[in-house]
Amino acid sequence: ADVAAGPEAEALLQSIGEHAAAAAAAVAQERSAEALKSFEGLATTFRALGDRACEAAALTALSSALAACGGDRRDAFRAASAAVKAARAVGDKPGLIAALEGAVSTSFAFGDPDEALRAAMEVAALASQGGDRRTEARARLAAASAQLATGDAQAAMEASFQALELCRALGDKQGQAMALSVAYDVNVLLGRPAAAAGSAHDALALARGDHRAEAAASLLVGGVGTAERDALDACQQALSLYQGLGDKVGEAAAKLAVANAHLSQQDGKEADQGLASAKEALAAFKGLGSRSGEAVALATVAAAYIQKGEAAEAEEAGREALSFFRELRDSVGEAYTTSLLKEAKVVAAKPSPASVRFEEATSIAHVEVSDGSSGASLRGVVEQLQTSKGLSCIVLHINGATDPATPPGSGRDFGLFLMGLRMLGLPVVASVCGRISGPMWAFVLTCDYRIAATTSTFICPLWGKPECMRSFLGHNVSVQLCMSTGPKDSLVMLESGVVHQLQKGAADTRTAAAEMAKRVVATPSMACRKQPFVLNQSVEEYAMAAIQGKGVC
Repeated sequence: ADVAAGPEAEALLQSIGEHAAAAAAAVAQERSAEALKSFEGLATTFRALGDRACEAAALTALSSALAACGGDRRDAFRAASAAVKAARAVGDKPGLIAALEGAVSTSFAFGDPDEALRAAMEVAALASQGGDRRTEARARLAAASAQLATGDAQAAMEASFQALELCRALGDKQGQAMALSVAYDVNVLLGRPAAAAGSAHDALALARGDHRAEAAASLLVGGVGTAERDALDACQQALSLYQGLGDKVGEAAAKLAVANAHLSQQDGKEADQGLASAKEALAAFKGLGSRSGEAVALATVAAAYIQKGEAAEAEEAGREALSFFRELRDSVGEAYTTSLLKEAKVVAAKPSPASVRFEEATSIAHVEVSDGSSGASLRGVVEQLQTSKGLSCIVLHINGATDPATPPGSGRDFGLFLMGLRMLGLPVVASVCGRISGPMWAFVLTCDYRIAATTSTFICPLWGKPECMRSFLGHNVSVQLCMSTGPKDSLVMLESGVVHQLQKGAADTRTAAAEMAKRVVATPSMACRKQPFVLNQSVEEYAMAAIQGKGVC
């Protein structure tokens, strides 16, 4: 109405109407690219009209839209800065507050807590001068979150208490719960679990009746004192609430919290349940496309495997999590995952006795051996195999060391184990994981079919009587590997014929070996069924040399 009549003015007004309608439609239908274009058009049109206040509003909407849809960081900050400048130029205090709040949300979205803090403090000052306590409370809460992100815990606690008092005076329960959640994070950061638990329970009491807020508060309760059964119950309650709400993000976070609560119970069965929950959370975050969620879930999976004593699986999950954290530039996550990998190496260095598990339905025996397998445990496995009836195939799960400092097992014990396998006369399929060196080569070389994980490493030279290697690998390959020194990766081993197949990780490798064994059992005409390689004369000569310690590299 304030624009002078004329063709240009009418065209500009028509342009405003078209851009506004297009922006509203695009936002309603979640068409981010069209919404951004419409907001840009509005800002340009208002600038042409000389209406700085409306230009500021359009630029604020543009910066918020860029933050929401993950647009270009520089464009978002440029729009937010221009919005603040335009609102400040016309002295429009409500418009300036709106522009500054847009700058706060944009800064948080693009990981700039310092800029968010500066804008939030200015909003708080302007709102306090104008007596707008609700806006001031919102700004104090944003400032507390920004100070927490910058590591200023004391200032964050003070700002959260200021926001809490303002929200109490306004009767704003949601605001109080949000302020208490910030106070909870600060107390966790400062290592004060009792104070954090108090904040969490207060937030939960305020959230009763609001299922979404109650679920979030239950996660806070479950996140502190996780070794207690009440914490596990709170996490499971949060999971149930998020599932009822159909909130996939909240459900994934709750599954992760349930996993951590299970692992904190320090019980074998709880570790299995924790691993299952962590894997469910990982699958959920993958479905959501959340890289940060995947990274945290993988770290939790690694922690579960460590608690179960499965070092190879823990290292695999931990290394994948570490690569995600490095990609995200998350130094805290990177440090935590590095500590998990160190724990996995400690677990791997512990002696692991050989064991056997029978599958009666498939007539297959699964034998677990590692660098730390004692002679007594290997003899026990052979005795169990010899007394078992109806066996058709053996799957030898070879768990190499994950720590280079781990000493190899006894060649004599491994040689006796091979002689025991010869007495059975059954085909052997191997799954190979970890670091193979020294006498561990005896397990690898004497199997009918060998499947290795891509993460496996093989340390040359080959171990054992050199004269036997020609029968195992052929003349050229055996000479080359006997003369080589140092580590060789799994791809080189595949090309050399040492292994016949590669799989991505330990779990896939074990599964592939089990499936191959089923094929062997189901196909009596296979050469390995008629003449297992373990019955080869060279295997007997190799095993005897290992037992006697003669002619061994």
